[in-house]
Amino acid sequence: MDTEITEENAEKRALYTEDEVELKMRKVKERIEKSLNTSESGNDGKAPPPSNLMRKMGSWIFESVGGYYLPTENVSKLSVKMQEQLLIRDLIYAFSGVPSSHIRPDISIDDVNQLKTDQIGQVRFKIDENFSGAFRSLANELLPLIGYYINVQSFIEDTIMTTSCCRSLGVALHRNMQQYFEVQSALESQLQEQKLNLQQLVHQLRPWLITMEAYASLTSRARCSDLSTADLLSLMHEHQQHFKTEGLKKLITDVSHYYMKMVQLWTQKGVLYDVRGDFFIEDTRANAMSSTLLSPKQCCHSYWAQRYRLHMDRLPSFLEPVHERIFLAGKYLNVLRQCNAHMKLMQIPLSYLPGDEAHVEFIRSSYELPARKLLEILVENQQLMRHLQNLQGYFLLQQENFTKSLMEKCAGQLQYNVDCLIPEKMQKLLLEALQSSDDPFKHMLHCQLMDCDVATQLANRHKRHSEEKDKEMEMELENEPSSEMEASSEVESSSELPEPLSICGFEAFTLRYTPNWPISLVIHDEPLEQLQLLHRVLFFLRYVQHQLKSTYYDLSKCNSHAAALRDRMTECILQLEQHMLLDIVEPHWQSLLLAVERAELIDEVLSQFQDTLDQCLLLCLLSEPITFVRSLYTLGQLCLNYCGFIEQPTSEEFESGVVEYEEEFNSLLLSILDLVVELSKPNSASSEEERESCKQLLQRLKFISKDLAQTPILSEI
Repeated sequence: MDTEITEENAEKRALYTEDEVELKMRKVKERIEKSLNTSESGNDGKAPPPSNLMRKMGSWIFESVGGYYLPTENVSKLSVKMQEQLLIRDLIYAFSGVPSSHIRPDISIDDVNQLKTDQIGQVRFKIDENFSGAFRSLANELLPLIGYYINVQSFIEDTIMTTSCCRSLGVALHRNMQQYFEVQSALESQLQEQKLNLQQLVHQLRPWLITMEAYASLTSRARCSDLSTADLLSLMHEHQQHFKTEGLKKLITDVSHYYMKMVQLWTQKGVLYDVRGDFFIEDTRANAMSSTLLSPKQCCHSYWAQRYRLHMDRLPSFLEPVHERIFLAGKYLNVLRQCNAHMKLMQIPLSYLPGDEAHVEFIRSSYELPARKLLEILVENQQLMRHLQNLQGYFLLQQENFTKSLMEKCAGQLQYNVDCLIPEKMQKLLLEALQSSDDPFKHMLHCQLMDCDVATQLANRHKRHSEEKDKEMEMELENEPSSEMEASSEVESSSELPEPLSICGFEAFTLRYTPNWPISLVIHDEPLEQLQLLHRVLFFLRYVQHQLKSTYYDLSKCNSHAAALRDRMTECILQLEQHMLLDIVEPHWQSLLLAVERAELIDEVLSQFQDTLDQCLLLCLLSEPITFVRSLYTLGQLCLNYCGFIEQPTSEEFESGVVEYEEEFNSLLLSILDLVVELSKPNSASSEEERESCKQLLQRLKFISKDLAQTPILSEI
């Protein structure tokens, strides 16, 4: 039989249990505070936690007061006012993880204690049906707070004594939960002063529903995953994008503080401080780098290309749009140190607040400061413009006097097999061609004899780039230094000379430019290889013209047919060269020089320089396919063979020989035209700019011969 209690007795019982529960809640909070203080005071995670914190990790045991539940009042015997006050009391305690006699889970308490904390969200709580239906309907909205609180609070207790990255989340959650506890405390005070009704309780706690749901969802996913710092921050950023709560914004700012501090040191000082291996930039030569300046030979482009390794899996998602600026800011600061440059560094605290782009602006400023200073040093102190003009003059045949002198001095040597040429002698001839030049950097120009033809070099280049991409992927998995891999590949390539080379000097000859540091940061092996490819083709075409023009033949013995064919060959080779130089190289190079004059940051120059070289190779048809390059050299070789033919004494078969050469020349020219026409068609894989370049070439070759102009191929133009 139910025992009746008066309202006075109920009030006394309520006050008694409130004091008892408040004491228990205080002990719980003190226990967490003690854990945090112990952990922050130097606990390295190896010592066992205090005995009062020992519990089944990942599970939640309801805090109990005098047993699992408080003494049960007979709600049906209470007045409406007492029902409301009793329900408010039980709700306040339930929202703090303390069970009450009238708010219970829909499964047994023993079963709840066996659940993992990430499963608490699946448990439904219900209010004693003896309460007024209106009260229950109003309070049901807040019941999910019970599971949310249990999930979050257990995560805090589970992580504060660990050394994992989730500890920072646990500590930040604990700080953020103080506001929740303050609300709970204020509600208790209002209840004791009888200034709180159920509707007011719901109104004050309703904003916490979405916040606690966001916290609980976050801790559930963080608990179930083996997260790195970057993974955790990306997860928090994803949750903030979904829930958009102020609590999550503050939380992610707190947790990202350590990572953003590393970003700040790197972008504003060029210093990597990453004792836990969390940052996405790794200095592979940190121990070898000292405060003293490296020698120019050490401090070259390859050194800076290999020194830092990027670990994109360590990059939080909200920093992905600015990761390149972050990387380049610190890299350029270290480059400037090796240039012995002096500049005032930034000292601005960096933090991340969702929805606020202040960190992006600070990172942009941190990047632009060294990028602008480095460009200033290269242009004003190191005469970058003069070096770029030298590349245009030497490699792209823009210095006519030098090119003509070099051709005259070297032509006799270049007709021999490359194995018969002496590099020192070729260098001497190069210096003689440079003797009248007033260029202060002419000593940086050298000759080089390549060990393969242009088509093979192009094929090897494409293959190497493909292999480098594969190696980069392997290095991400194996953590092997790229310098070792590159060194081994060089040894292998240098040892692969099983038999004498079968190319002539005019196919193997090219130039090499060796600028000093820090110009070598811009003009290094990769762009120089592209320039060499252009130079080898242009030099070969110029050599063929030189041989055709200097070929001796007696008009009394050599008929006009032979002379006309030679003139057609000369004009054809000239038009091929003029197309590359006048239609493509010269306008693109002028755009490059103009862009350098207007540039404000070093990366604008690097990007424009690389784009210019890529476009020149592409529009000159020296990238893909290499069929054009092979056809070009075959055509040039035919012209050289014809030079030797018409220099020989005339014979009865001379005229028939000229006819054979003409037929072969026409056939080769038509095959080139056929290829170019295919590339110029709208349905080809070529870009619009490529198609226009091909049309320009066709227009140049169209009028070499009236007969060829009537062919079906050219009639399509």
